[in-house]
Amino acid sequence: MHKLLTLILAATPFVVVAAPQAETTTGAMTDAERSYLLAQLDESKKNFLASIEGLTLAQWKFKAGPDRWSVAECAEHIVKAEPYIFGASQKFLQTPAVPRLASATAEVDEKIVAGVKDRSHKIKAPEPIVPAGIYATPADAAQAFIAVRAKTIEYVKTTNDDLRTHVGQGPTGPMDAYQFLLLLSAHSARHTEQILEVEADPNYPKTATATGQ
Repeated sequence: MHKLLTLILAATPFVVVAAPQAETTTGAMTDAERSYLLAQLDESKKNFLASIEGLTLAQWKFKAGPDRWSVAECAEHIVKAEPYIFGASQKFLQTPAVPRLASATAEVDEKIVAGVKDRSHKIKAPEPIVPAGIYATPADAAQAFIAVRAKTIEYVKTTNDDLRTHVGQGPTGPMDAYQFLLLLSAHSARHTEQILEVEADPNYPKTATATGQ
């Protein structure tokens, strides 16, 4: 499953499956699929924002080691990845429609979410979403994230795109555009867990000056 996330975060272009146009259009999300995706997006949004709320600048910038990311860097990565992964899903919609995959099921969808959240597999981020220190405070990152996540949620609430019948080829097999949006949400959850790991470090600052001072 970690190879699936590698596909999402790969710096190389996506390889798209070429297939005949499906005879019937059956690729729009079902009500249950839309509800599941929205629930994932809402939950990962809430948990991420809670993980950075009220942090001091010392906590924001703390690094457990020279090769470890700070909370600030994790948060920036989450914000940058949102449009990056969303864009990948949209690129799939530019390919010819295919019949709905046999793997386009609730069971597989849940396995994808769980696999991306699994932090036992470490993956190097591609250059476009590597943190560069652009958010000085947690509030700055929260504001940016709220804006980009709002666009994703609005799209999911309103779209009738055939997300289930536009497919890309990944190293573990074909994935549809809907599953990429699930990966988007799971990716932010994955790195929220990383933030919590930073905050659980024994050397993590417990008291410091207030954020912004």
